[in-house]
Amino acid sequence: MAELRWVEGDSTHKVRLETTPVGIGRASDNQLVLKDFSVSRHHARVEPRGEAWWVMDLGSTNGVKVNGAYVSEALLADGDQLLVGNFTIFFHRTESIQNMSVSSSTFLRSIEEFREDFRLEREPVRRHTTAVTARERVLEALAQVARTLLEVEELEPVLDKVMEAVFEQLTADRAFVLLFTPEGKAELRMARSRGGKQLAEAPVSQTIMDLVSRQKVAVLTSDAQADERFAAGMSVRLHQIRSAMCAPLWHRDSVIGVLFVDTPLAIGCFTAEHLDLLTALANYAAVAIDRARLNDSIREERRARERLERYHSPAVVEAIVGHHHAAEKDRHETREVSVMFADIVGFTSRCQSMDPPDVARFLTDFFTLASDAVFEFGGTLDKFIGDAVMAFFGAPLQQGDHAERAVRAALAMFRRLDTWNQEREVAGLETVAVRVAINSGLVVVGDIGSATRVDYTILGNTVNVAARLEEMVAKPGQVVVGPATQRAVAHLFPTEHMGNIQLRGLQGKLPVFRVLTEELPGTEA
Repeated sequence: MAELRWVEGDSTHKVRLETTPVGIGRASDNQLVLKDFSVSRHHARVEPRGEAWWVMDLGSTNGVKVNGAYVSEALLADGDQLLVGNFTIFFHRTESIQNMSVSSSTFLRSIEEFREDFRLEREPVRRHTTAVTARERVLEALAQVARTLLEVEELEPVLDKVMEAVFEQLTADRAFVLLFTPEGKAELRMARSRGGKQLAEAPVSQTIMDLVSRQKVAVLTSDAQADERFAAGMSVRLHQIRSAMCAPLWHRDSVIGVLFVDTPLAIGCFTAEHLDLLTALANYAAVAIDRARLNDSIREERRARERLERYHSPAVVEAIVGHHHAAEKDRHETREVSVMFADIVGFTSRCQSMDPPDVARFLTDFFTLASDAVFEFGGTLDKFIGDAVMAFFGAPLQQGDHAERAVRAALAMFRRLDTWNQEREVAGLETVAVRVAINSGLVVVGDIGSATRVDYTILGNTVNVAARLEEMVAKPGQVVVGPATQRAVAHLFPTEHMGNIQLRGLQGKLPVFRVLTEELPGTEA
């Protein structure tokens, strides 16, 4: 006659082996039921083969050991010790009882099984009894930290809350959060000891971390030095890792990092209940981290949009964001564009008779109509210079017709100016005249400035020529263009050669042209 004996709690249990196989596992259809997550649902089977008894591993998560060695199947002899999860089961051919104890070991907690047991992503568990089980204690502990953790919106405060929860709920001396980069590299994001001291490095076993992230299991080891799966790992030996737990930061099927805790100088400090708590905490932490990252991304996109809206029309902003060009603005590039300068005629003398608030309102009205005209044709508003507007077409989005867009924006500006002047006349105010110059050519475009402040702008001789044309050549009500612009739009707009003009700072004379706005319908200078 043979039997299996084991200790559970304060009681000794036994199952008599007769003529049929005995299943061992966590599921209730086993003949030997062990209610602990370190045991798989159908972990092992003890079966007769002739006069002998054999044990078989049924593909369990934590494996089966016979007398300290992992086996897939093994012949059992009297007094053999079977390690199944966190339980030591003794095989006996006689009635004697020897050396019965619960073993300290390393075991794994499958995230899939944990999800089923605790239903973290399903409906909440409701109590039906007044008895407090280990499972309920885990959920009660989590309820104390979950709301605070999930209400924090930024990543660093989330990680702070994770550390607070770890040291409040677990007997760990150190805790580490590592997050995976898109390339899969683990980056240390927070390392702390009990008491709040920041740690400079993370003595986390790469072997354990790889096991946790790849197999999606949580690991509890009472002494990593003694476990054959980890003892060969360099980091385990180098950092003298003993009592430790490691859980994946997991949400649904995604693992974004690991949460590692340890007590480096002692063994047997953690229990199965501790690992359940760490596993669930890692799930809450992963959800909060994912949410904080999303919030960070939204805030960054909002800042990028606000910055872009200073320069571009809403349609251009959408195009930039949609094509992910906003992230590329930290570099310069050479681009062919058309540059426009528009300036109010006689602004200085006009201001002498105006109060400062009136000057501000006057400029606001002009800048608004000028900006609207630029944005109407997909231009970029570079800056306001006193009473002048600088804009360009052809960047950041490529525009093969940038010269045409610039001229059409100038004509639209004159139409808006005419409407504004009619309103001013009705109000008894003096009308406003504007001169415009456009020049096309190569520029350097991108974020340009100091280490603390940059602006998206353009630089180059093309810009200087446009400014000189507006300052030295254009008359009130005129749209003056450089030779490259004229060549690009001559088939669309009537132009007149104004001669070859020497501009200040340039070598040689430049052919200059005027758009004949008086010959265009609906445009009055």
